[in-house]
Amino acid sequence: MTPEDGLHLRPLQLLVRKALTFSSTITLTFDGKRADVKSAFDLMLLAAPTGAILSLETSGSDAAAAADAISELFESGFVISGSEIR
Repeated sequence: MTPEDGLHLRPLQLLVRKALTFSSTITLTFDGKRADVKSAFDLMLLAAPTGAILSLETSGSDAAAAADAISELFESGFVISGSEIR
C-alpha cells in the first residue's frame, strides 16, 4: 500500500536508493503499469494514489533480500532510523 501522502519525491528517493543496493530486478505494478524501482521516473509514471495497492516482483540472485527490504520500507511508512520521511 502506498504511503499516506502517496508516492511523492521522498518515498521515491528512498525506494530508488534502497533498490540500487541490490543486483536483482525489482518491479512495482499498479493498475496494469509496471515500474523499475531503480528508476524514479518509472515510479512517478505509476501515478499510484494514496492507499493504492501495489504488487512487488523481484528476480535475481538477491531477490528475496530485495523484496524484504522494499517491503520493510512500505510497512514502516518510510520511517528510517527513527525519523519519519514524508
